[in-house]
Amino acid sequence: MFTLIKLVSVVAAIALSATAASSCHQQANTIGSDHALDLVAAKNEPFSYIIEEVGATYIAPHFNELSIPDGGVLEISALDGSQKVRYTGARSDFYAEYVTGPSAVLTYYPPQDIVISVDIVSDDNSTESTTGGLDAASVAFSVDRFASGFATGIESSIEAICGADNSKAAVCLKSSDATKYTKAQAVGRLLIGGSSLCTGWLFGSQGHLITNNHCIGTAAAAAKVQFEFGAECATCSDPNNLKQLACPGTTVATSAQFIYTNKELDVTLVKLNLKAGVSLAKYGYLQARTSGPVLNEPIYIAQHPGGKPKRLATVVDSGAVGTIEKFSIASCSPDEIGYSLDTEGGSSGSPVLSTKDNLVVGLHNCGGCQNGATKINKVVAQLKSLGLLPANAAVARKLP
Repeated sequence: MFTLIKLVSVVAAIALSATAASSCHQQANTIGSDHALDLVAAKNEPFSYIIEEVGATYIAPHFNELSIPDGGVLEISALDGSQKVRYTGARSDFYAEYVTGPSAVLTYYPPQDIVISVDIVSDDNSTESTTGGLDAASVAFSVDRFASGFATGIESSIEAICGADNSKAAVCLKSSDATKYTKAQAVGRLLIGGSSLCTGWLFGSQGHLITNNHCIGTAAAAAKVQFEFGAECATCSDPNNLKQLACPGTTVATSAQFIYTNKELDVTLVKLNLKAGVSLAKYGYLQARTSGPVLNEPIYIAQHPGGKPKRLATVVDSGAVGTIEKFSIASCSPDEIGYSLDTEGGSSGSPVLSTKDNLVVGLHNCGGCQNGATKINKVVAQLKSLGLLPANAAVARKLP
């Protein structure tokens, strides 16, 4: 009998372990999907087109090629002319910045007096120049698809609101807790591949950003990310504080250089390919504590849960300040820190900061109440050993 009970217990434990491992399969929070489209515009002709998807929360055209001649410009906006972004120059294989709502207008203005020259080879192998013919050299841009947002995002089951949602819009703490609010400015909203959401944060003073491996796992993925900072509403009472992709900030980059990733630690480091004229100075940057987290220390999380305007999780259901409740839990990765601060799908990649010194002690990646984070000292050690640690990214400090 003892042997049978012991065997049943072992089998149950294995099954529970397998279930836990399965529930911790990680992926970015998917909020949209791609749709095929075939648009080609000539460099020498005006062009206008409306992309529309009934019920969509946003539209993001994908350009196979962009080759705007000097003096020409492509504008993408909402139907009412708002959210306008201008595109010039040349680039390929990228998503344009999203336009909220079910429609986006593409309008191309060619340069004045443009002449498209096409070389034609005659029978005697001589060449003559003529105009017309939409060959590759005469194409201003081509769109092969567009992403549109679902009415509601697909929530991730591995990041959780623990009881009631006690997080607050970041702007609500602008005066009452200015330090946390200021630190949160270095946290950005990421729209990846036109259809999935995560959070990331500026790490060090050289334009690097950290997020999860399950958000950006390859160089190809890093090349198609909209990095948006300052995405928060103007007031605490604004109902848009609870809406996905509301209160747009500034898109500082639409691609990044892929520097490092580690699946076990669930971390990726990229360096932003900043748009012309963009400075990151006003956002500041975060630093990691090289000694890592401490059991029971108070913490807070700056994040974009569900792609909402920036929020701060600081307290749990009891009203007590959030703390590191467990120093080593088997979460989505082994040996993570555990806490009960609220997160949602889209919070992946958020920094877990110590209230004591406002240094990053964890990289949020998983949940289930308790939520979990990779210990940041492990990330720092890996990057340092490879010579990849950005300048001013880490501080050697221990809590008493």
